[in-house]
Amino acid sequence: MSAAPTPMNPLFDKRLITAFVNGVQRTLKEIASTDATPGKPFIEPTFAPKGDIAGMVGMVAPPMKGSLIISFKKQTIFAIIENMLGEKYEEITPEVSDAVGELTNMIYGCAKTSLNELGYKFEMAIPTVISGTFNITHAEKGATLVIPFNVTDGSTFHVEIMVQQ
Repeated sequence: MSAAPTPMNPLFDKRLITAFVNGVQRTLKEIASTDATPGKPFIEPTFAPKGDIAGMVGMVAPPMKGSLIISFKKQTIFAIIENMLGEKYEEITPEVSDAVGELTNMIYGCAKTSLNELGYKFEMAIPTVISGTFNITHAEKGATLVIPFNVTDGSTFHVEIMVQQ
């Protein structure tokens, strides 16, 4: 008798990557009139923050759990928010944090809907926004999939998905 097959790590499921790429592109285009072009995804053995502000949401689809982190450098989020709200920002304010939280929520919601139609069972979650110098330590170990995005003004941001099984 052979052992049951080990389930594939969701980070290697192209449908998961596609759902998040589409979620980012659709959300930024519709909400902020901003084009986001994905770069080549890569796996990072341990998480390393990549921006000045980030939206983070816990992802749960039993038996899988993990997190989605969307991190922005100031220049990038300020350009997106200017397109979104028509206002210029030069500092991270409560309004900027709210916008990051809302973008994170919308991107996760868009990807979650697509993935659940494919058989995943992602649950709703409330995003958290972190800014300044930060480190995120996960209680469980798992690799992180990083998808860099370039936006219209030439700046970049990163979508990071960490999954534990």
